[in-house]
Amino acid sequence: MVGPGAWGFPELTPGPVGDPVDAPISDPVEQAYDEGYRTGYQAGVHQARAELAPAEDALRRLVDQLQRELALARPRAEANLYALGLAVARWLLQREIAEDATAVEPLIRRAVRLLPAGAGIVIHAGPADVAALSNQLGLAEADGRPLPVHWVVDPSLEAGSFRLVSPERIIDGRVDVALRALYERLAGE
Repeated sequence: MVGPGAWGFPELTPGPVGDPVDAPISDPVEQAYDEGYRTGYQAGVHQARAELAPAEDALRRLVDQLQRELALARPRAEANLYALGLAVARWLLQREIAEDATAVEPLIRRAVRLLPAGAGIVIHAGPADVAALSNQLGLAEADGRPLPVHWVVDPSLEAGSFRLVSPERIIDGRVDVALRALYERLAGE
């Protein structure tokens, strides 16, 4: 077994327990040095805080602004995503109608079912839709009787859009109105 002085280290004697800075100092020079050190340290901390305060305030304002922007970013992104999705839907619908003008027929049939029975219907549609559907769209009442339909060419309506008019109700089947309503529903407006 090797003794404490075997490696040439001096013997260590236990000193006072606790922080050496808090240990009582008997030498007046050391005491003055310690007081000067503490005073200088506190003055340095105070000066550093004063110098950094404007930067801290600016950083705090920047963080607050970023948090506000982040809170607004999600709804904006969702609204943009909904708008993009509806633009794609509009493009796909217009492409489908351009390839098959009768693609709007199921929509008109569904809209007719929303009207009260027993009254004639006026269908306003764009020129291409009237040409494609007016002779082949045989609408009937629930009991099988033919439903009187009058077609009106409305050049202001884009392909796939229509308006059904009966004495009791009007159904707006314009594509832009339907897409706007869907957007408002998705966006919660």
